Amino acid sequence: MAATSVTGVSGSGTVAGNQKGSAHMSLGVNKLIGPRVCAAGAKTLTGTTGTVVLPKLAGVVGDYVVMVSANSSTLAYVSTALAAVSDTDDWSFIITGGSGAVVNWTIVKVGV
Repeated sequence: MAATSVTGVSGSGTVAGNQKGSAHMSLGVNKLIGPRVCAAGAKTLTGTTGTVVLPKLAGVVGDYVVMVSANSSTLAYVSTALAAVSDTDDWSFIITGGSGAVVNWTIVKVGV
């Protein structure tokens, strides 16, 4: 059995230009089918609410789901759904939870 190298020494298995794979072998995020996380972060609530503003994502608001989770005994929830902000290219949503709670949020693009 002969040894091969990826450093380009010689033989099959080297990175010589003749070992080209299929263009369909790439698994970049732009080729994923189905749901995927598009944005995520944490928000410290001012009182019991906090507004998250983010740049507009591709598509329409209905293409996305917002999920929230707080590390406290008080339930956190999205009290105002993801929506376009008037006269801007931003979207926003409002989180309600325990006073001063830190709430983790995730926006997922829906898909099959």
